[in-house]
Amino acid sequence: MKLAAQLGSRATKLVLLETNPFNLLQQAGRDEAFAEVVALRDCVKIFGDRGEWEAAAERFFDYWMGAGSWQGMSGERRAAFVRALKPNLHEWDAVMGETTSVEEWATSLPPATLVVYDPGTVLPIREIAAILRAACPTWQYQEVPGAGHMAPLTRPDLINPIIRSFLDS
Repeated sequence: MKLAAQLGSRATKLVLLETNPFNLLQQAGRDEAFAEVVALRDCVKIFGDRGEWEAAAERFFDYWMGAGSWQGMSGERRAAFVRALKPNLHEWDAVMGETTSVEEWATSLPPATLVVYDPGTVLPIREIAAILRAACPTWQYQEVPGAGHMAPLTRPDLINPIIRSFLDS
């Protein structure tokens, strides 16, 4: 989102997949959803600071994919996820330190913006989608029931045709 805004008119289309400008939750007074995100951030940061990456990864993965999902993965996939999660420790600072308002996003992002999300996803993402829908009614919104937060990786059969159709339009 930040890069598209900086590119201005050079970015003509934008696809946001379960987008997470979490600051919008706080700005809109969506306290329950914001508290949920803060708890996840704190978990990752606390366990990460301790070097307890497997504990952080399990909680992070189960949050986004559903309780017990971590245990259903092979040891090899869990180890890969733990490695991939480590930069997330610092990414939280950037995401949670963002101050751009929904009004600024509405005017700085391409009019041809598509927001894709699972209507059964976690509360913060559903709330962000609602905030964007209210502030940016000319954008396109695509709900993909059952896709989940990791749909670009786990359900490309659902997500890729949506993106291709949008980009080709």
